[in-house]
Amino acid sequence: MSEIAKIKTGITGLDEALEGGLPRNYVHSVTGAPGAGKTVMGGQFLYRGASQYAENGVYVSLEEPTYSFANNMIRFNWNMFDLESQGKLVMVDASPQQEEPGGELRIRGGVLGTEKFDLDGLIGVIANARKRVAAKRCVIDSLVSIAGVYRSESEFKFKLLQFYRALSELELTTLVLTEYDHSVVDTFGPETILAQGSFLLHTFREKDMTFPALEIQKMRGVRVHKRIVAYRISPEGFEVKPQEPIFKEPQQ
Repeated sequence: MSEIAKIKTGITGLDEALEGGLPRNYVHSVTGAPGAGKTVMGGQFLYRGASQYAENGVYVSLEEPTYSFANNMIRFNWNMFDLESQGKLVMVDASPQQEEPGGELRIRGGVLGTEKFDLDGLIGVIANARKRVAAKRCVIDSLVSIAGVYRSESEFKFKLLQFYRALSELELTTLVLTEYDHSVVDTFGPETILAQGSFLLHTFREKDMTFPALEIQKMRGVRVHKRIVAYRISPEGFEVKPQEPIFKEPQQ
């Protein structure tokens, strides 16, 4: 059996935990509470891909405007505006609130950024963006707002499965960012269940201290020996620490 092709994520320590990198052309979900670092992880994946590995990217926002995302990445010295001007990144603003009248992306009779759009239209927009820069990577933040377009969860799952297959056929390695607001996750949404790989960002608490940890819930084609590892957000970005203990006493 041939080995699954992988790509370097550019995220310190994560490739080590994944035996070399993410399986190429698969969809991977990243689930975490607000502030856990999902967007940082996605931004680093795109920036390092374009700047270090000659893999251009597409960033799709269904929540905040893309300029807000790009401005937040500046603190890590990741200039997304420069990547865009160099033809290495396309930022697609599909957020519900559009500040400039007439600036919407119209698709199949609907409008991205309103309730009148769906996954079929979104894949068309992503395909066009991919073609513009020959992208190999994609980050979607997030699909929660689009789920409400569908009449039932079963219909959303069916459409989401088609959507994920289309992303793979476009030869995009994709991170789908999704949020939860509970300290313990009891159930996972279809974005995670249907993905070929999934990461969960935990925040453990002990003795009035918090300890962030990344759990590799599943990763098709990769043998993961240590499924829960420490991570941190540093001035350099998202850093996974496979060799460090999760619960670490503070330095005196």
